[in-house]
Amino acid sequence: MLNFTTLPRHPETNLKLKDQDLPKRGEGNHWARENPAITGTVERATSQPRTAIASTSAVTVEEGTSEGTVLWKKHLNETIAQGQRFRRRMVWGDDLRSISGTALWTETAEPLPRPPPSEFQNEAALSTISKYPHLFKVSTPINIDRFETLLTLAHHPNPSFVHSVCTGLREGFWPWADTQVGLYPTTWEVPSPTPSTQPERDFIRAQISKEESVGRYSSNFGGDLLPGMYSMPIHAVPKEGGKYRLVTNHSAGEFSLNSMIAKEDIAGVTLDNVQDLGDAIQEYRRYHPHDELQIWKADVSEAYWHMPMHPLWQIKQVVSFEGERRVDRANVFRGRASQRIFHAFMSLVIWLAIFVRLIQAFIYVDDSFSFAKLTDMAFYGKYRKMLPTEMVTLLLLWDELGIPHEERKQVFGSPLPIIGFDVDPNMMKISLKEDSKQNLVRELREFARYKCKRSLRDFEHIAGSLNWALNICPLLRPGLSAVYAKIKGKSNARGMLWINRSVVEEVLWAAFHLKRSDGIYLFKSVSWCYDSLPSSTLRVFCDASGTRLGFWYPSLNLGFQSNLPAHPPVNDIFFTEALCVASAIHDTVTRLPETGHLAVYTDSLNTVYMFNSLSGGLGFNHLLMSVVETILVFGVDFRVFHISGSDNVVADHLSRWRRREAELCSPGLRVSSFQPPRHALGVAKK
Repeated sequence: MLNFTTLPRHPETNLKLKDQDLPKRGEGNHWARENPAITGTVERATSQPRTAIASTSAVTVEEGTSEGTVLWKKHLNETIAQGQRFRRRMVWGDDLRSISGTALWTETAEPLPRPPPSEFQNEAALSTISKYPHLFKVSTPINIDRFETLLTLAHHPNPSFVHSVCTGLREGFWPWADTQVGLYPTTWEVPSPTPSTQPERDFIRAQISKEESVGRYSSNFGGDLLPGMYSMPIHAVPKEGGKYRLVTNHSAGEFSLNSMIAKEDIAGVTLDNVQDLGDAIQEYRRYHPHDELQIWKADVSEAYWHMPMHPLWQIKQVVSFEGERRVDRANVFRGRASQRIFHAFMSLVIWLAIFVRLIQAFIYVDDSFSFAKLTDMAFYGKYRKMLPTEMVTLLLLWDELGIPHEERKQVFGSPLPIIGFDVDPNMMKISLKEDSKQNLVRELREFARYKCKRSLRDFEHIAGSLNWALNICPLLRPGLSAVYAKIKGKSNARGMLWINRSVVEEVLWAAFHLKRSDGIYLFKSVSWCYDSLPSSTLRVFCDASGTRLGFWYPSLNLGFQSNLPAHPPVNDIFFTEALCVASAIHDTVTRLPETGHLAVYTDSLNTVYMFNSLSGGLGFNHLLMSVVETILVFGVDFRVFHISGSDNVVADHLSRWRRREAELCSPGLRVSSFQPPRHALGVAKK
C-alpha cells in the first residue's frame, strides 16, 4: 500500500478544527470571492466564468457534447497551460509584450470630460467665482504648448484624447463629477479634526504656507464659506522617517466630494506593472543572455498637484484650518478621480518617450521604470552625474515639458524596488522587499490571535496586505479563504468580528510560508503550450466514483486505487474528485526531479476550476493547503487540466475497482492501493 509521508509542518497551525468550523453537507462548495479593490496589481487576462461547485451543476456541465462545448474546453486547457488564474499573469513564455500597455492605452482612450451643462446652472458658485477671481486660478508648471506640439508632430493616433488633456491643463480638469445641483447643499463643510500633537499641527501649518507660496492654494479669505463652497477635512498622515503627508478627506460626510463621482466613470485605465517589466527583460535575455543589467526608476515630484482643477471644482476644495480658509486649486491626493487625471497626462508622456524619443520604458502612476546594460551610462548635466542612458533621455524629456523631479528620487541599481517588489534582472527574480516581507509576516502573526476580536476594517486591511503579497507568492492563495468568508456580506467598517480557528490556521500558514518565500524566478515561472507540454512533464489521470478513488500514469503504466475516507469534511462527489487529484499530486512529486513538470487530468470541471484559482472555500482548504505545501517542498511546476469522461477510461475503471477492465485498456498495467494524505482531510499533523 502506498502511504503518503506527511510533510513537516510548522507548529503554529497545528490546531484541531471543531465541528462548527467545518461546513455542513452542501455548504463547503462556495468560491471565496476576491475583492478587486484590494488586489495588489491589475489583472488584464480574461479568466473563465466561475460555475457553481455543487455536484449537480458539475453533472450538467459535464454532459455537454456540442462542438462549441468541445472548443470551449480546449480553450480552457490552453488558458490554464499558459498560466493558472492564481498566478496573476506572473508567468512568462513566447508571447512577450515589451511595449508599455499604458502608452498603447492612450491610442484608444476616451477623451476626458469637461464640466457638464448642469454645473453652469449653479448660480451661487458662478457668482462667487466671478466676484472673487483672485481665489480661483488655473496654473501648472507643465509647458502645455510644447507638450501639445510634440504629440501633434508625432501624429498621435488619438487627437481627441490629446486635445482633452491639453484643455484640462489650460482650463482645469473636471473629475467626472455630478455635483447634484439642487439636491446637495449649495454650501457645505465637514470640520477638520484637531491635530493630536504639536508636530502634526506645525506640519499642517507649514504645508499650507508652502502650498500658498507656490500658488496651489489661494490666499486666506477667512470668515465663513462663500456661496457654492465646500470644505472637506484635512489631517496629517505619518510617513517613514518621522515625516508627514497632508491628506484632504474627500470621502468625509454625507455630501462628500467623492460621492459625486461614480466609480465606473473612472474605471478602465491600464497600469504597467512588474509583469510587463519581466516581459521586456525576458525578451532581451533571448538575444543577450550574458549581459549584466540594472534597473532604473524615475519619479515625478509632487505628482498629482501639477494637474490644475477647473474653477467649478476648485470651489468645492476649500481648505479650512484654525479659522483660516483657502481654495485648493490643484488635483488632490485621494480624490476619487485624482489618479485617473494624472494618469491621463503621464500616459501621453510615456507615449512620447517610447515613440518619439525611442526608449523602452513603463509607468505606474508617477514612477517610470525600465532596465539597461550596466555599462550603458550617460552624463546628466542638471544633476552633474552619470545615469543610465535611457533614464537621461526621459529626464531630458521631462525637463523639456516642465515636469518637476528631484535627484534623490531618481534611482538605479540591481536589485531595485519597483511598485513594492525587488526586481533583479541578473538573477531574473522578482521578490518582496525583505523588510516589507518581515513586516507583513509580523502583521499576520499579530492579527491571527484565536478568540480575539478585530474590526471589519482590520480584516480588510490584512486581506489587502496578503493579497498584495500573492503577486509574488501566488501559491499562498488558500491563506485568504477563511478571512474572505468572515468579511463576506459585511459593510460596517467598525463592526467587530471574532477570530476563529480557521482564520488563525490559514493566516499563520500563509505567514509561515511567506517568511520562507524566495520570490518568482522568470526562467522558472513559464507558460506552457497545451498541445506541446514540456518534455519533462509527467502526466497522471484521476477519477472518483461514489465509493473509491483512482489515478493512472500512462507513461509508467502504473495505477492506484483507494477506498473513500470514512469521514470526509465535505460529503459530496466534488470533494472526492478533488481529493483524488490532491492524492495524485502528493504521489507524483516523489517521481519527478526538482523543477519537473506535472500535468494532472480530471473529468471534473469544478476540480479544474478549484486548482486553477486555488480557491475552494471551507472544507476544501485543507486539501489545497496540503497540495501547496507539497509543491513548495518539491519545487515542481503543475497544471490541472480537464479531460472528457470518455477519454478518462482507465482512471474511471480504477475508481470503480474494475481492475480487469483497466488492464484490458492498458495491457501490463500494475495496480497498487494508496491512502489519501490525512492532512488534506483536515487532520492535524503530529
